[in-house]
Amino acid sequence: MNLRPLGTRILQNGYGDTIVVAEIERRGRKDYIPAENWRELEPAARDYLESLGISISETGNYECPQHIAERARFGFEVFWAQSGLPLGEALAEWRRQWLGANDDHSVFAIRHGVSPRQVLLLEKHNRIPRDAYTRRELERAYMLPQGFLRAVLDERERAR
Repeated sequence: MNLRPLGTRILQNGYGDTIVVAEIERRGRKDYIPAENWRELEPAARDYLESLGISISETGNYECPQHIAERARFGFEVFWAQSGLPLGEALAEWRRQWLGANDDHSVFAIRHGVSPRQVLLLEKHNRIPRDAYTRRELERAYMLPQGFLRAVLDERERAR
């Protein structure tokens, strides 16, 4: 499972992290989503920047060479950002297109050991469960990064 973002960049935060990211546009501004395997790509990205004379302590946003960009793996976060869909609709589409689960939401839920009601509430009504265990199980079923649903929930609460 690997999506191609509109652009791929290398970000350095000045604290020793060299992160390969997808460059997306969200709500009219540029945003960045780390590659799922950014730690694996970090040595190659760091070597590339050092070949340009950029030290690890410098902060910045740099062009990513094609040979590194092609190895970067991106998942649901890039899919969601590029789709423009609400979270629930994007998850339903992700389930069908990328996870190959074209069946009913309840069959998907039972197959992955989660409540069909929770899947329905998430996909149809954008309702993220407050229970941490249920969120983790949904993240596992949809192959989302750990803590993803908590972060979305936190963002929604800050927006209120």
